[in-house]
Amino acid sequence: MTQDDAELVKQVLAGNKAAFGHLVDRYRLEAQGLARRILRDSFEAEDVTQEALLQAFLGLHDLCVPGRFHSWLLGIVINLCKMRLRARRDWHPAEEWHGGRVPENFALADLQPSPAAIYEVRELHEIVLAAVRALPSDQQQAVRMHYVDGLALWDIGRLAGVPVGAVKVRLHRARARLRLELTKALGHSRESTARTAKEVSMIEVTVHDVMLRAPKGEEVEWLGGPQTRSKLGFMRVVLLKEQAGDRIVPIWVGPFDGDTLAMSLAGLSTTRPFPFDLMAGLLKVGSTKVEKVAVSSLREDIYYATIWVRTRNRVHEVDARPSDAINLALRVEAPIFVTPELMEQATQFLLTPDNIPERLEAIRRKYAEKRQAPREEIEKEWRSFRSMPGKMWLGSSRWKNSNLGIALLT
Repeated sequence: MTQDDAELVKQVLAGNKAAFGHLVDRYRLEAQGLARRILRDSFEAEDVTQEALLQAFLGLHDLCVPGRFHSWLLGIVINLCKMRLRARRDWHPAEEWHGGRVPENFALADLQPSPAAIYEVRELHEIVLAAVRALPSDQQQAVRMHYVDGLALWDIGRLAGVPVGAVKVRLHRARARLRLELTKALGHSRESTARTAKEVSMIEVTVHDVMLRAPKGEEVEWLGGPQTRSKLGFMRVVLLKEQAGDRIVPIWVGPFDGDTLAMSLAGLSTTRPFPFDLMAGLLKVGSTKVEKVAVSSLREDIYYATIWVRTRNRVHEVDARPSDAINLALRVEAPIFVTPELMEQATQFLLTPDNIPERLEAIRRKYAEKRQAPREEIEKEWRSFRSMPGKMWLGSSRWKNSNLGIALLT
């Protein structure tokens, strides 16, 4: 029973008929389940399964690739079911109450799949396999284990050594890639392919705000010098708000990433380009376009992002940190998305416009207690960067203070 399909088929063709019994045991229930779903009749499904197995045995020498017995058998089942459904439409229901009747000029060969149908099933099977083989190894593994082997997401995560959320992300990305590759393989135009890529179900968001913690009741200048920076909380929180609703996803980022993102929202620029400005300039020189970015997954309280880049009429997916992806998107004016799966995973973190400071503080305290962080010496509160004016930049569209630049970059 540990032998693969190809070995068993070769044994049957060599005269070992008992080897076909192993193939029957391996696929009979799946074939019968497929027939039952199509015909919605258990008795007919059993008849079709028996007939399909008989045809497979008698026509086994016509199977060009022994390792594809599984898909070949299911193709026979599908065609037999189609014949049954077609015959149902031709028969008058009242005649079936009297035991049914045999159609005129009926022959067993009429139920057999035609050579054209068999070729079509094999060709489609090869196209799908080629698209699966083109996937990255982690996505290919998830697709084979879930859709071919029928394993549950929990079992796949346990075997692959990753959380269930990571398995969902891999399957989501694999489906998007397969949709594109199969669209190309089946002869659709490039415009149709590009449209399919954009229509992948995701939630478009905007950068609603950047939050940081400052001493409660104290006037503090955002982007101030070292003395001011020592009073501010170390982390920044980027708020991504869905365009068609009020849900807000908070993403914790470092001070440099958060402050440069806030500078972009405020319309500030530097005399020398920051890394994200440099990256945007290089992409422009190389005629490479960022089509969109997405915060795509949440694994063990860490967010992950993906950037879709078009170059030479091909779209590539690039993994990224959310802070890098969002900063780049703002500079090249690319749309920002959040996957529905991430929205489901991040339910415990979601905010609304009317409860931002309270929810952020509740989340912060929860994780501070979990990690046994020391208590703060100065009581702080959550503020928007917009509520913290600074004489160094307010009213100016250009940020030129060299001391301020040194303070932020150190």
